[in-house]
Amino acid sequence: MADAAPIRPAILIEGLTKRYGSGSAAVDALKGVDMTVWPGEVVGLIGPSGSGKTTLLKCLGAVIEPTAGRFTLGGEMIFDGGWKTGDLRALRRDRIGFVFQAPYLIPFIDATDNVALLPMLAGVPNPQARAIALEMLTALDVQHRAQARIAELSGGEQQRVAIARALANKPPIILADEPTAPLDSERALTVVKILNRLAQEFQTAIIVVTHDEKIIPTFKRIYHIRDGKTYEEAGEGRAI
Repeated sequence: MADAAPIRPAILIEGLTKRYGSGSAAVDALKGVDMTVWPGEVVGLIGPSGSGKTTLLKCLGAVIEPTAGRFTLGGEMIFDGGWKTGDLRALRRDRIGFVFQAPYLIPFIDATDNVALLPMLAGVPNPQARAIALEMLTALDVQHRAQARIAELSGGEQQRVAIARALANKPPIILADEPTAPLDSERALTVVKILNRLAQEFQTAIIVVTHDEKIIPTFKRIYHIRDGKTYEEAGEGRAI
């Protein structure tokens, strides 16, 4: 009987740097970041303003280009001193989900169409894309608001729709930048509970950038980022 294939990190970052500007005006936002996130894991990334958290997410999301270092997603080399994939747009669309502090939903279409839009952009026919959207909305227990326009949704419901959209193409990676900042304590903990459940269900690796002291105790692993470098510590991993 063949041995099972070894589990690869969903995200593996080695010595990643990002420099803005040049010469005496150069600013090193990242100074050699190392980080590992496994499939099915939700990891917290915390640090003061200006420490490099958002820059790191933008590099991982192929929104900006790192200066040096390397990182892999699901065992595939994405960056090694330069991009190793020819279609960054397809990478972002198909393999990385984004959740932001603001939901950034389209106000003039309903919740279902907001979620269905991403698979449609990937070439999925409209009926199938809408079926996927309903599946994701159901997974987030907001299917009863599927036909609602965005203005008709509460803040918590809007954030659930935004998470459903991030999951629509079932990406192996989700990058969440302050996803609970606009929510009260109860709704913030509900969002974190959902992220943990979905990480396990879909074996998605999730990085959550946060200042939110309400949710920090829920992480089993935390990376602190200070002065452009990361430091790992075990989290409390409180049940939620």
